[in-house]
Amino acid sequence: MGGFNAAEYEQKPEYDNSPLPEGEYYLEIENAIVKQTANGKGTGCNVTFSVLGAVHDNAHKGRKLFAWFTLQHENEIAQSIGQREFHGLRLAIGKEDAADTDEFIGANLVAAVGIDKKDAERNQIKRYKALEGYTPPAAKPKPAAAAAPAAPAAKKKNPWD
Repeated sequence: MGGFNAAEYEQKPEYDNSPLPEGEYYLEIENAIVKQTANGKGTGCNVTFSVLGAVHDNAHKGRKLFAWFTLQHENEIAQSIGQREFHGLRLAIGKEDAADTDEFIGANLVAAVGIDKKDAERNQIKRYKALEGYTPPAAKPKPAAAAAPAAPAAKKKNPWD
């Protein structure tokens, strides 16, 4: 009937929309778009991040995080906060003087991620950190395991590989 057989198609994988656990994550900027605010009284930048992994165990790779930066607004406090956070992002990716948000795409950084105070079902990026020179905080101690012999030095890899 109509040449369609649902059994021939893969089931859609389950989508995890839960917030990420609090912690630090390696991120890559996937998209950055400057647009007008919903009420039309200002502009902001909407940034999409792809999670490359948690700094201690590379968990949550492929998940997405989003940030909105209010750049111009009639409310001076909102504008000031947005501009300050946007400056922190630009510093973290080494693009302090970027002329276009297209320069952000593909940039890697580290972010401290927490749970949004107003909505426990959402994440909020608390701080942006430069990848260069970054040292992950000490991992929480795990139960002792048998000591393994030291591995030979390997070529330098990205921390999320």
